[in-house]
Amino acid sequence: MRIVFDLLMRIQKRRQLPLLLIGGWAVQAHGYARNTLDVDCLIAMENDPAMAEELTKAGFECFEEKPSFRRFRHRIDSLIVLDVMRVNASTFEKMWAGSESATVSGVELRVPALAHLIALKLHAAQNEHRVEKDLADIFALLRGNPGEIPAAELRMLCDQFGTPELAERLRDFL
Repeated sequence: MRIVFDLLMRIQKRRQLPLLLIGGWAVQAHGYARNTLDVDCLIAMENDPAMAEELTKAGFECFEEKPSFRRFRHRIDSLIVLDVMRVNASTFEKMWAGSESATVSGVELRVPALAHLIALKLHAAQNEHRVEKDLADIFALLRGNPGEIPAAELRMLCDQFGTPELAERLRDFL
């Protein structure tokens, strides 16, 4: 995956295009190691055309698109997958402002603050096929970073980005 991290770093520098590493690699940056087969990043929606152009130049093609994300794979090595989540500019700015630097496979990238990463995981867990994976990540992040997210803040995140069912499953932390 080093090749993808290097590419993301080059795109940021060349196009002045801020992005955040999210998903499994961001979870690892916050202290919970788990296997992941793809790379996920977050950008502001306005930067989507520039990102797509850069990825196309680097040999990637979009193979799936939804309103909030695109999935790219490399034309030569289809196992190299990069998911690009797109959010509005104000959401991205909030997340960027709270982000922190992390070194992943020797490359320095920015990852969301722990609370923002948990918010992303709560939002994703609303999709039935993702519930168990994303809740497992949230449990591990909370256990691995005790006290960093106070119960009241976690409750607010559950109310804003999750569901009552997800909050119930996180009750031991609330």
